[in-house]
Amino acid sequence: MKFYKHSYQTQIVGEGWQKFSSICVNIEALDLGPHTKALIAEMNLAVKVGMPIVVIILAATIVDVIMNEQGLEALNIESSNKIQLDWLTASERKQLDWLRGLRNRLVHYQGVITGMGGSETDKKYLRQDADKALKAISPLLAGLERF
Repeated sequence: MKFYKHSYQTQIVGEGWQKFSSICVNIEALDLGPHTKALIAEMNLAVKVGMPIVVIILAATIVDVIMNEQGLEALNIESSNKIQLDWLTASERKQLDWLRGLRNRLVHYQGVITGMGGSETDKKYLRQDADKALKAISPLLAGLERF
């Protein structure tokens, strides 16, 4: 079987990967459910193999699964009985919103977006966005550390 490479083979590296990997060095120290743990394991593989689109989609999915597994609420809704993400700054919440938007643009095709053209520049752009996605979810994961 012949694979046509789009952006594979270059591992995702950068500040986001450093933060993510330092938090997930001992996944058992995080208060995570089984679905999140499985997704993080897949994320680690996608990072190492260099699959930035998969990393972005998994990062956004991990946020959604954590929110559901933990009964968390990102919005400040007083009538809700859900726990607020009070350990995240406004900037960190904004990054999670950016991540969701990027995932949606990748998954729900509405026209070509930056990074999807297949050129070397596009591949680099996707790797940078994947690293930014890892950085975006790191504060959320850090807030789930067991002490």
